[in-house]
Amino acid sequence: MTHDLLCSVVDALGGELDSVLISEVQGHTYFARLRVKVDGQIIEVDSRPSDAIAVAVTCEPPLPIYIEEEVLIEAVEN
Repeated sequence: MTHDLLCSVVDALGGELDSVLISEVQGHTYFARLRVKVDGQIIEVDSRPSDAIAVAVTCEPPLPIYIEEEVLIEAVEN
């Protein structure tokens, strides 16, 4: 799968997939960031939530998935 490939590529380049952050909602559209640790720093890469979550559950061990509080509040209110 493409998600397995992404995990392998990040590892081969010396990075480490750290976590997924559901970062924003605009209307009915959600946005996410895949967080990659490189040389001790976190780099955030924009992603569709579905892709980021698929990567999170594909990796071994699975990655934590976080959601910004504002996104959660917006989702509950709507």
